[in-house]
Amino acid sequence: MNNWPKQTYQSMVNFYGEVGDNQTQLVLPYKMKLAWDTTISVSKITCHAKVAKSLHTIFEQTLKTYGETEIKKLNLNLFGGCLNVRKMRGSTKSWSIHSWGAAIDLDPDRNALKMTDKQASFAKPDYRDFWKIVEREGWLSLGRARNYDWMHFQAALL
Repeated sequence: MNNWPKQTYQSMVNFYGEVGDNQTQLVLPYKMKLAWDTTISVSKITCHAKVAKSLHTIFEQTLKTYGETEIKKLNLNLFGGCLNVRKMRGSTKSWSIHSWGAAIDLDPDRNALKMTDKQASFAKPDYRDFWKIVEREGWLSLGRARNYDWMHFQAALL
């Protein structure tokens, strides 16, 4: 199990460094598509160096568990973003976990920020194995923890 920091500015800086620093390219075990332009394929993403191995494990285990056909059917291949140096939505003070490259969004259209388990596709039973994989690596799903932002999971604890 990974020992991710708490989602506070000082804990994040102590563990990851300053926002935007220590980034690396992660080669994905399966191709993804940009969620906002599915004609564009993605074979690598930028994330923090400390999360790269764990994130690769998540996607590698997802591929082993579901296979490419099921991944596409479940839209687990729709990349919504990882590194994005910005403030948290609705805040002028707090940095988003994406600012450290320690959070990722998948399939944002069907798992939008304000969707609950009643609307979000990632809340359905077909995704239980995916969330087990994510949680085995110690990542936190805001959907499962707080019942919103189902697209988002992060290497930081609430």
